[in-house]
Amino acid sequence: MKKTLLLIFLLALVFPLSAQMPGGAKVEVSHKTQVVNGKRYFVHVVDRGQTVYAISRAYGLKEVEAVTKKDIHFLQVGDTVWLPCKGQKLADGTTAPQATDQVTQSAANQGTGVGSQPTTVRQPSVEEQKEEPIGPVATIRPRVNPQSIVVSLMMPFNLSQMDKISTSKFDVEQRGKTSYKSLEFIQFYEGLLLGLEKLEKRGYNVTLNVVDVEGNSDEDVEKAFNSHNVAQSDLLITMLTRQPFHKAAQLARDAQLFIVNPVADRPEIVKNNPYVFKCMPSYEAYAKRTVQAIQVSHPNAPIYIIHSKAKGETAALEALTAEIEARPSLTYSLFDWSQSAKLTNALKSGERAVVISMYDQDKSRNRIYVSQLLNKLSAFKSRAPYLYSYDDWSTLYGDIDFAQLQNLNYSTFYRDWISTDETHKEFIQLFNDRYSIEPTDVYAGMAHDIILYFVSGIQQKGTDFFRSPIIATPQGMIYPLSFSHSRADYGYENQYAILYRMSDFHFIPVQ
Repeated sequence: MKKTLLLIFLLALVFPLSAQMPGGAKVEVSHKTQVVNGKRYFVHVVDRGQTVYAISRAYGLKEVEAVTKKDIHFLQVGDTVWLPCKGQKLADGTTAPQATDQVTQSAANQGTGVGSQPTTVRQPSVEEQKEEPIGPVATIRPRVNPQSIVVSLMMPFNLSQMDKISTSKFDVEQRGKTSYKSLEFIQFYEGLLLGLEKLEKRGYNVTLNVVDVEGNSDEDVEKAFNSHNVAQSDLLITMLTRQPFHKAAQLARDAQLFIVNPVADRPEIVKNNPYVFKCMPSYEAYAKRTVQAIQVSHPNAPIYIIHSKAKGETAALEALTAEIEARPSLTYSLFDWSQSAKLTNALKSGERAVVISMYDQDKSRNRIYVSQLLNKLSAFKSRAPYLYSYDDWSTLYGDIDFAQLQNLNYSTFYRDWISTDETHKEFIQLFNDRYSIEPTDVYAGMAHDIILYFVSGIQQKGTDFFRSPIIATPQGMIYPLSFSHSRADYGYENQYAILYRMSDFHFIPVQ
């Protein structure tokens, strides 16, 4: 009995220091602090699986002493928790500073990118949420030229190969070839020019530094970066493939220059580089929008998620399951496609379900999988499940059976022009009037939106825009943007995703 009591006593002493609390993942203490209203706080960024209870104990505090900007039961990865410094012992064995340490408000915020936060309110107003200044751990330079916003654009114009490029959008033979891709990249530039024209009419003074990157090697990118003095810019926009962008992002980080990537889906481009802006929606944005739509349209339907255990699926799958688990009314099951018979049996035995496809191997296997899945699901006819996918199969696979998609009430993040959208139609007409050709892809519209959003942000907020890159959507934008980051040392990802549903063989936005 004595040994048992002693063991219990020792556990009571050790347990708080381990920071492995019931209902929460292990917490690593952050020693980053901030002074708010004369009081010093630790600033903790929530990681996956962590709860306010576990976080509070790691910092030697009670749960009620933690300060959050939302209900503590709905914390998400990337949210911030403020914890008072009172000289208490922390989970890593160190001691917290005293709350009475004299640090001015401006000094506390300098270089952290964290502005003043409320110390008592858990539910901020909409205005507070929009202006939450959780900026990157990055040195933000002054403007290069106070009289003009300097923007550099790096992309492969392939000017030396212009005579080989077909400029006809009807030349099917060019589809998928480098020469055709060059045409789409040039239309990105042309769309950006349309955005610049709008900005100039609004009285903005913008200097555009255009850089042709002739090659994909690191040396080619570095040569273009240095020879065109890209470092002396307020912003860098790129239209580069994977490896060239990686090099450009390294150079931008070294130059303390913020860099925009319009088309990359992969989240790793923002890791460990707080200067990167990723314009394609984050996996969290896709997950949130998908689950919101399911909860509204199919609140009682079981959710079946198809995957293949491929490494590339992991981040998206984790974001999706976390979003579903945050809603207790929803239930889901995972199905490995290699054992697809289990999915068929589940669809036979249960009520009409929602199927979300996360399968992603390679192009050839993806195409075979999509065909097989559509055939399998369509066989249920009137009881066919509701189908969701992140990638737009109607655009990726031109020979797909649209009747099957229609029968499955297919929903996706459509990435093409919407014929019924007035904003899309206006831009297409504007582009056609200016260049005597319709844009072949959404690249032109993306460039137009990027230059409008970022230049408007810098014009309105100065360099503080890079600490809190959220502004009211500029007039004329096609695809809204809203940026945040999951960690202070990561770059920003767009958190705005538009989900579309096939209706009468057309895509309409899901309300």
